[in-house]
Amino acid sequence: MSVIKPALSLNSSLGTSQYDSQDDTEPTKVKNYLKDRLKSRIFLGRYVERRLADKRIGYRDVVVVSPAEVELKKDLLEVQHKLLTICPNTHWIGITDTEAMGSTNGVCLWTEIDNQPFGPFWFQIKSLKFREDEVMVTLKCLRHISDAFLEVEPILTGAVKKCKTTELSDKKLENSVASLNETCTDIVDTLKGAISISNVKEFVTFLVAFIIAIFTGSTSFVNFLGNFILALIREMSILVKNSTPMFLGLLDFFSKIVGGFYILLAMLFRQSAPAPSNKRTVGVYERSRRNYEQYDDNQFD
Repeated sequence: MSVIKPALSLNSSLGTSQYDSQDDTEPTKVKNYLKDRLKSRIFLGRYVERRLADKRIGYRDVVVVSPAEVELKKDLLEVQHKLLTICPNTHWIGITDTEAMGSTNGVCLWTEIDNQPFGPFWFQIKSLKFREDEVMVTLKCLRHISDAFLEVEPILTGAVKKCKTTELSDKKLENSVASLNETCTDIVDTLKGAISISNVKEFVTFLVAFIIAIFTGSTSFVNFLGNFILALIREMSILVKNSTPMFLGLLDFFSKIVGGFYILLAMLFRQSAPAPSNKRTVGVYERSRRNYEQYDDNQFD
């Protein structure tokens, strides 16, 4: 019996080792298959920016695959699904959608690019690089795309920006429509709570009372205004009647003062002037003298 137990343990250890080796070879085969599926694939893409992928991973260069590369996008999504299946403990897989870039219809590759400007390129996939916490698609920049080609291929000219702006406008429109619907529902709920038979009856009663109050108040105001105007006219007539003699006496008093002042001035100037000669008396004296000289005594004979 002691001989059989070691034999059984040896067989079990050999079986587990073979099973582990088979488990190790299956992910390796899948990884090699995925590498061969993507290796040397040439595609159009746009080198957008360098962004922080994760605190543990660091910064990576973001390449957006052109929407014209339909087959490559399909293959990349399948590879992403396979990698999530065979590498469940991997922290970061460098194949994602374009939600981080503001679009939903695209594929991004998070890779490492050396000394290249931002813009559209012809890219070639080198391989898949498996690290401890990351799976990265390594790329090679074949050629920067010229402006002439951009005119022929407008898909590459700011496709991300266009998608972003369209999505932002759609979101704004949806938000405005939702807010409008909310306000309409609030108004309808308020009207439903306010409009009832008792509220309508109270409103009609208040409206009738308000109209009656306005009518009676306006009548009283017109009556008061008429009485006030008549009383004011009567008092003004009494005031004019009683103040007229006083005003005339005051006017006569001032006229007498002014006239006396002018008379006083005239008297002052008259006293200072020289007295005029009496020409009439001198003429009578001369005439009598002349008659005396012409007197003749023979006139009495």
